Amino acid sequence: MDASRKLTVPPAEKRQGGSVTLYVSPHCQDKVNRDDLLRLPAILEALPGGSSRLPGRKTWWAWEPSWHSGPGLMVRQYAHGGLWGRLTRTLFLGERRMRHEFALALYARLAGVPTSAPVALRIERAWGPFVTALYVSERIPGTANLLELCRSADLAERLTSPQRRRLASAIAGAIGAMHDAGIVHADLNLRNILVRDPLGQPEAFIVDFDKAKLVERPSLNRRIANLTRLDRSIVKWAASRRAVHAADRLRFLRAYLQRYPQWAGQWEQIARRYARRHLRHRMFREPD
Repeated sequence: MDASRKLTVPPAEKRQGGSVTLYVSPHCQDKVNRDDLLRLPAILEALPGGSSRLPGRKTWWAWEPSWHSGPGLMVRQYAHGGLWGRLTRTLFLGERRMRHEFALALYARLAGVPTSAPVALRIERAWGPFVTALYVSERIPGTANLLELCRSADLAERLTSPQRRRLASAIAGAIGAMHDAGIVHADLNLRNILVRDPLGQPEAFIVDFDKAKLVERPSLNRRIANLTRLDRSIVKWAASRRAVHAADRLRFLRAYLQRYPQWAGQWEQIARRYARRHLRHRMFREPD
């Protein structure tokens, strides 16, 4: 069993405003307008966005405030998915889960994991012990998530074998950096991997560390389980089943294992283990 690792990051600034608690990243404290962050819900109404968990309701927004000099911000509403989401929607019991993600994202940046920079966490008491929360991060310019790329049929058809190898290597490198930092992603899927310049010199980024775990040294089994989760997401959507070939999945696994001399020579045996894990979930597919 993997031993847990202590999460050590610089302290975030904490500001209280009525029923709202605001945490500001130590790297952004001289660059943000705290008043705007405190009154975010009113600002969000006019912003473009989309839904990732609650059908028919926005759960993320693109924000370009005048005081931010970078490529813009992303604001994500914490929301439950599935049946539980229909009942509780955006209400959560306490703020521990949100504060853990914020601290883990700060740690990931310090550890060299390619990811978006956390800016702020806004938590508001709803009633009793229940809260709602917004997570603010910097946008990574020029990127699209892997599912969006798969849905771009012309792009998938234009990718040559060398380009597919470079893309697999970039994604494997980003995930490897995350695992080497001790982070085990709780929802590693195509939507949580962003890619820039897929046809040239691709760069990959990992986002959304909600419910991720920090362990001392992720074992090979733990890593393969995380990679299998990503592989399952490929067969979940019709677009990715069309765009991602079996050879691409093997390229990715081999590129990942080549980072580790202790496992690289066993990649065929590991690939078989990887395939067996994947087969258990092949029947669970959802349409686009």
